[in-house]
Amino acid sequence: MTDNKEKFFLFRIRVFKDEQAFASILGIYSAGLQKFLYRKLPTQADVEDAYSTLMFRLWEYAIQTPVQHFSGLAYTIARGIIAEFYKQREGKDLVVVNEEGEKGVHLESQFSGEQIQKNVDVQLVTQGINALENEDDREALLLRFVEGYSVKEIAKYLGKTENATSVLIHRALKKVRTFFEKK
Repeated sequence: MTDNKEKFFLFRIRVFKDEQAFASILGIYSAGLQKFLYRKLPTQADVEDAYSTLMFRLWEYAIQTPVQHFSGLAYTIARGIIAEFYKQREGKDLVVVNEEGEKGVHLESQFSGEQIQKNVDVQLVTQGINALENEDDREALLLRFVEGYSVKEIAKYLGKTENATSVLIHRALKKVRTFFEKK
């Protein structure tokens, strides 16, 4: 989507509470947002709940506050929703019943092998990114490797050239590698 078209939609949303403009801009980012939530949450029902919460919060924010980058706002809100989900779930066992409602009940505790592996991976990545002192370094790595943005899109978001952004990402990765080597 062109910057001007996105700005036009965002203006219509904020000033006129234009639901058509919201639907139009959302149509562009919807698939990516759902994929992002699907990778981070355990069940399809959780993804659907998170997505509806995301849409509500995006709408509320967009009608009250000028927004510069819709996708940046959407992914920021989505990360917050995911964090809230896991914070609420912390220490609780997850019970999943198969779709037919049969006896096949699967219990997944926080101590199962798969959960431990996920937690270790997330903790390591989080530690590495949090070890970075520069906010641009952290944001660039998250946008590139977690959210899957291209260097061009990240450059636009950060207000830097593509070359400078590419160097920023490369140096941030070197810093994270150094952090892990010290561990």
